[in-house]
Amino acid sequence: MRLLPIRQQTSPAIGAIVNSQPLAYLLQYKELNFERGYIMNQTTRTSTWKRSLLLVVAMLLVVSALAACGKKNAKDSDKESASNSSNSTVIATYKGGEVTEEEFTKYTTFYSLFDQSFAMYLQIPEAKEQYLKEYVGYKTLYDRSSEDDKKSADTEVATFIKQYNEQLTSNAEMKKTVDAAGLTEKDVSGFYKQIVTIRKYWERNVSDADIKAEYEKNKGGYNLVSVRHILISTVDPSTGEEKRKDEEALKIAKEVKAKLDKGGDWKALANQYSDDEGSKGNGGLYENASPNSWVAEFKEAAITQPVGTVGEPVKSQYGYHVMKVEKRESKKFEELSEDVKTQVKTGAINTKMGDFMTKELPTLIEKINLPKAETPAAGTGTDAGAGTGATDSTEKKDEATTK
Repeated sequence: MRLLPIRQQTSPAIGAIVNSQPLAYLLQYKELNFERGYIMNQTTRTSTWKRSLLLVVAMLLVVSALAACGKKNAKDSDKESASNSSNSTVIATYKGGEVTEEEFTKYTTFYSLFDQSFAMYLQIPEAKEQYLKEYVGYKTLYDRSSEDDKKSADTEVATFIKQYNEQLTSNAEMKKTVDAAGLTEKDVSGFYKQIVTIRKYWERNVSDADIKAEYEKNKGGYNLVSVRHILISTVDPSTGEEKRKDEEALKIAKEVKAKLDKGGDWKALANQYSDDEGSKGNGGLYENASPNSWVAEFKEAAITQPVGTVGEPVKSQYGYHVMKVEKRESKKFEELSEDVKTQVKTGAINTKMGDFMTKELPTLIEKINLPKAETPAAGTGTDAGAGTGATDSTEKKDEATTK
């Protein structure tokens, strides 16, 4: 266990291509896919940690998510790569363009190749709508990118397409999925080009002042920490199913803490009690690790808990953690390694991307018109027009006020 959110596993048929270097972007995003709290909380105020995670995920989307091109334009070959059929139903309109159902299907098919959880989320209407809105955001950002950004992406795109075609040739399951959606090599090339291009766009649009401000705001997350923990889990991390009741896990965690407070040996107790297979063999130790890679509750404890003491059990989505912070760095920005400075820059980009998605994007979207999901017939004659109706869930405010 890496103290990261539980996620669905990638389809074995395309495992090799997912492990390729260009797809590191996709992997990074998918590692946090199950923590996309804002998808399911569009009408409520998200908690502080979910808001912070949204910003992290937003950056991962920059480097991992797809962004199809705009309408076909004979003078812009990039925009031709993501299909936009004039015969397909328009499901989203925004300032600068539109998205058709056919185009969105290709977008979601490409994404689903790399993580089965994406396809699962598409079965949830609210999540599907959120993905569509994000897609509009990526299209907008791609259009704002410079020609230099687009041209400089070509080398990475070529490498990716070579690996993609190798897998497509050898994996019948993958080819069947791709063919069923009508996803062409040109579509795939266009989608991936936008992954790289948007990343370059944001790298150009973050200043040194932005980076230093990000560090000052979140020093604890960027300074390395060494921490021991013993996990008493409430869920099976591979399936998400309940392993033991919450009260039972807490009782055991308190017993473990009591033994440690009396001088108990971390290595022996971790080996006996911990459900974290990744650390139980070395006394529960995570050494010189970045708190930003951990789930929110564990991260908060690692940053704030007094050094050298065994804290009260910390509850996370996994269960209860009995923790001891062994050491914690506190460096000035100028003292950071180049690797950590790169992480801070990513955090600054998170903020800009998050602001765009939550503040500007809603003002650009004019209408969302996704077909309603099919529902079982209830015999009442009122089952929401299964498969034939549409949800006009997002329209311009001035239109709404006139109806």
